[in-house]
Amino acid sequence: MQGVDSYVEAVCAEIELRAEVWGDTEFKTLYFGGGTPSVLSVAQTERITRALAAHLRTPAQWREATIEVNPEDVTREALEGWLKCGFDRISIGVQSFEGAQLEWMNRKHSAEQASEAVLLARNAGFAKISVDLIYGLPFREEVSWERTVNRAFELPIDHISCYALTVEPKTVLGAWVKSGKVKVAEDELVQKDYDLLCGASDFVHYEVSNWARNEENKAVHNSSYWSGAAYLGLGPGAHGFDGTKRYSVVSNNHKYIDSISRNVLPDEVELLSKTDRSNELLMTGLRTSEGVDFDLLKTIYGIDHILENQDEWRRWVEAGAIISAEKSRWRISEKHWLIGDSISSDLISLKP
Repeated sequence: MQGVDSYVEAVCAEIELRAEVWGDTEFKTLYFGGGTPSVLSVAQTERITRALAAHLRTPAQWREATIEVNPEDVTREALEGWLKCGFDRISIGVQSFEGAQLEWMNRKHSAEQASEAVLLARNAGFAKISVDLIYGLPFREEVSWERTVNRAFELPIDHISCYALTVEPKTVLGAWVKSGKVKVAEDELVQKDYDLLCGASDFVHYEVSNWARNEENKAVHNSSYWSGAAYLGLGPGAHGFDGTKRYSVVSNNHKYIDSISRNVLPDEVELLSKTDRSNELLMTGLRTSEGVDFDLLKTIYGIDHILENQDEWRRWVEAGAIISAEKSRWRISEKHWLIGDSISSDLISLKP
C-alpha cells in the first residue's frame, strides 16, 4: 500500500500546486475516473476529495460527482464510503453481461457480479447509475450482444456509455490480432450491434457513445468537455484545459510522483490557436445531439467551415448524414454517427 499512499499524497500535492493557478475558478462537477479509482480505499479517496475542498473553490454539494468503479470492487461498505465522500453518480465498468465474453476480455468480475453491483448501488442510495458496455466483440454467440443489452435495461440504470472494442498495441488482444489468433469484428457486425442498442429502448441518445434515461440523467461533467468548457485534470495521464491552452500530465507514475515532490507540474502544454479551438468544437459538437452552430464558430473564431469545405458539406448533407438540429445548429444523424469522425474530418479548417 506504500506505493498507493505515495500516489495519493502526490495527487493531493498536485491539487495545491494547481490551486495557485486555478484558485479563482469555481468547480461545480467532479469526475473521479479515467482509470480504476475504486481500487483506492475509502480513506484514500476521502483524502483526495478533502484536498479538493480545501484548496479549490468547490460547492458544499457538487452539481454532479461521478466515481468510476469496477464491479468486483463494489461492496455495501465501499458504496457507503463513496457516498460519504460526496459522490452521487456511479459509473460501473460492466463491459458485458456474458460470462464467457468477460473471461475472454480478461475481466476480473463475473456477469453476476456486474448485475449485483448495479443493484447494490441503487439500494445504497446512488441517485444516478451508469454502466459501460462494449460492442463489436468478435468472441460471441449470435445473440450475446442482444442478451447484454436486454439485461442492462432490466436493471435500475439511468445511463449507458457504450464503445466499440478497440485493439491497442502492446496488449494481449493486440498480440492475438497481429498473430491472426483473433480477427476483429467486421464493420457490418459493429454497425449491427450499434443499431441494436440504438433501437432497444427509449433512452435519450444524446452523444455518439452515450444514452440517458431522460434529460436529467445526461452526464453533466462529460457534456462540458463536448461544449468546450475549461476543466481541471489531475493525476498521471490526465488532461486539462483552461480555455486557451491544453495540458497533459506525464503518465508514468514514478516520473509523476518525483516531479510533484519537487513542486514541478509534469505537464506538456499546447497553446491552441483560433483554428484549433474551432476545429475541436466542430469535432466534439458533431458527436452530440445538439450539434454545432457554425455561425457562432464563424463569429467567435473567424472560421467558416462550410465555406472552406463546400463540396464535402454538400455531399454529406445530400447523403442525409448531416441534418438540421435546433435553431441554427447542425448535427450528424444517428444513423451516421459511427462514421462521425470521417464526416467531421472533412469539415475541419486548414486556415493557419
